[in-house]
Amino acid sequence: MEPRKVIGSVDTGEFLVAVAASLGSLLSLGSQELKWDWVAAFLVGGLIAAPVAAWLVRLVPPRVLGSAVGGVIVVTNVRTLLDSDWAGVPGTAAACVYVALYALWAAALAYSVRAHLGERTARAAAAEEERRPVAAR
Repeated sequence: MEPRKVIGSVDTGEFLVAVAASLGSLLSLGSQELKWDWVAAFLVGGLIAAPVAAWLVRLVPPRVLGSAVGGVIVVTNVRTLLDSDWAGVPGTAAACVYVALYALWAAALAYSVRAHLGERTARAAAAEEERRPVAAR
């Protein structure tokens, strides 16, 4: 399946989950504890980010997009793991984990970009070969 279709499907699912979670929170907690300026900020941020994300998904190659998004997911969630009660990683060790993680992410992105460029070059060479007359081959 194309990445843009996957991301569109996931976004639709996330929207439905967000609506259900918001309604559930409002019904169970009430609205008196909400900070409406934060709610408005999140709404504006989502309205700005959604079209930008849709535009980027069309431009960025699937392999590179997968590495970039996967890295963001890992990096944003590793903090939860390191700060958890069962891990309790001290600050210096956590900093080392972050440095290693960012280095791995950068290597994965570089590999993905290099592989994409190699595939694109191979496709261009194959197309050029196909265009040449049979006698010239």
